[in-house]
Amino acid sequence: MWDTAVSWQIRPFRNSDPPQLIRLWNAALTGRGAAILPNANCLELAVLGKPYFEPAGLLVAEAEGQVVGWVHAGFGPEASGQRLSRERGVICVLLVHPQWRGQGLGSELLRRAERYLREQGVAEIYVGCHRPLCPFYWGLYGGSEPSGVLESDKEARPFLEKRGYRVVATHVVYQRVLDGGPYQTAGAAAAWKAKCRFQVLPRPVQKNWFEACVTSPLEMLRFQLVEEERVLAWVDMWEMELFGWRWKQPTVGLLDLQVSELYAEQGLEELLLAQSLQYLDEQYYTLVEMHVPEQVQALRKCLRDLGFEMVDRGFVYRCVGSPGNP
Repeated sequence: MWDTAVSWQIRPFRNSDPPQLIRLWNAALTGRGAAILPNANCLELAVLGKPYFEPAGLLVAEAEGQVVGWVHAGFGPEASGQRLSRERGVICVLLVHPQWRGQGLGSELLRRAERYLREQGVAEIYVGCHRPLCPFYWGLYGGSEPSGVLESDKEARPFLEKRGYRVVATHVVYQRVLDGGPYQTAGAAAAWKAKCRFQVLPRPVQKNWFEACVTSPLEMLRFQLVEEERVLAWVDMWEMELFGWRWKQPTVGLLDLQVSELYAEQGLEELLLAQSLQYLDEQYYTLVEMHVPEQVQALRKCLRDLGFEMVDRGFVYRCVGSPGNP
């Protein structure tokens, strides 16, 4: 127990901080969408080891020699993905120990992070990592991909809205228990089954420098449907080991389902997902998660038809008081 009458001090990250950051993470982030972190190696892979990590962007609140809160702000890539852009900034994480909440510490950490971003020339400030503004924490928070701040973290929305942030994008989080199938398809999807092959390939090649920096720690495979030598559709997967510890079952995430333009709206999404589920079920996995932007109704319907259920939503927030924002 701390004496919460003692004031805190806020300072930039130090190399000796990770053990305390891990302890605070596990104490403060107890919702379904935060991974349980066993050691500092997790932070090294997802945060500290990134080539663009800046200690000045990770601000630590300390009281009596103990870390009681921290906030981390960063940047996304230029359009080419080959370097950072400081036009838009994102506050990736803000957390305060439960015993220190309600005393203004969270507000002060947020204010300091905003000031850091504005000093770097940022015109738009967001809260909640989302692609392409996802420099850190993939694999530690959010689930199968970063989709802002999860609705299940119930204290976040009133806190952010009170401080001038509004939701600008919503993602729906779906999960499917792998229960032995069979994973049925019908109509156009079933017709394609006899005409194409399902393939499992090694890790897909990253598109650019930033994507390689963000996703390189993930163990990934690519599933695809092929007719003769033509790739018709594909989806990537990665093993969500740290989230599996939270949910107590081996879990995978699906990402970036794509269908060749020549074969759009012919049922290939459903067939690819069904065969991917069948393959994963034959391994040792028991749970699959996928995030979908709220407005992408066709893919959401496809997931529901295959037995996926909505378990959460991710909200991306933007500061309406930032220069250049409405």
